[in-house]
Amino acid sequence: MPPSRLPRHAAAETSRSRAVLPPVVLLASAALAFGGLAVLPHNAASAVRVTAAAATSPLVVDEPGTQSPSQKEFDALYGINAVKPSAAPRVVKRASRSRRAAPGPMWVRPGVGVFTSGFKWRWGRMHTGIDLAGPYGSPVRAVGAGTVIEADQESGYGNIVKVRLLDGTVTYYAHLSRILVHSGPVKAGQVIAKEGDTGHSTGPHLHFEVRINGVPINPIPWLAKRGIFI
Repeated sequence: MPPSRLPRHAAAETSRSRAVLPPVVLLASAALAFGGLAVLPHNAASAVRVTAAAATSPLVVDEPGTQSPSQKEFDALYGINAVKPSAAPRVVKRASRSRRAAPGPMWVRPGVGVFTSGFKWRWGRMHTGIDLAGPYGSPVRAVGAGTVIEADQESGYGNIVKVRLLDGTVTYYAHLSRILVHSGPVKAGQVIAKEGDTGHSTGPHLHFEVRINGVPINPIPWLAKRGIFI
């Protein structure tokens, strides 16, 4: 029917549709040409959405009064993969380094007493060690790391502890009032006994000997080589 013969309200609707459609078509064409994404706001006439997944992506025009699909439905319909948010950075906790115990001393003075007698002939026989006189019950310490090979009583030595060091050297600790170790390994500086007055003794003191291959040597220079000065 020619426009002149249409009712007045029908002619007005037709003119509004013609006025709106050309700008919509132009914008959609431009979006497809440039591969861009254009979203036009809804109005009373129509709503236009253009996807830019490719140059051949469809132009979707929502007719007035229809419900627009959700974004997920729209993406699924036209094969548009949603960009997933990047995963949160992985936090790697470094294991705290365990604190290493400070190494113990290599060599230690065997007793706290003062030097009273050395490695020499005395009273008609050889004194095969040194004497360190200190208070009764003073600590007696292993001069170095080793293994207890004897802890008992022995003739003129009284209570005695013998320790074989790591290099095979044997050390004697005699005239003890109390023995604290009887077997097994000991560390340098470990308290192995208490100073006393047992055996052939004239007072509380520690008799200390050093023997290599069963032969007693002067403990003074042996200790000095190891940083222990009597």
